Amino acid sequence: MPNVEKTPRQTVRVEKELWDKAGAMVGTRQRGQYIRDFLRWLTHETDELPPRPSAKSDDPQSANSPQDDQ
Repeated sequence: MPNVEKTPRQTVRVEKELWDKAGAMVGTRQRGQYIRDFLRWLTHETDELPPRPSAKSDDPQSANSPQDDQ
């Protein structure tokens, strides 16, 4: 069968601004992997939470506040 994907496609609605910011943080082709890794953590398939990329220094809104490190 042509074009049969290994995993079925799922649809998730995400605000464009959030989707774009996530792509800027992890790369536009890595968002799906981060989502799958988070879902594995969420459903207790793993105890390892996906690593959070460091915030870009040119965007003060995305920089981690001191409270984020607690």
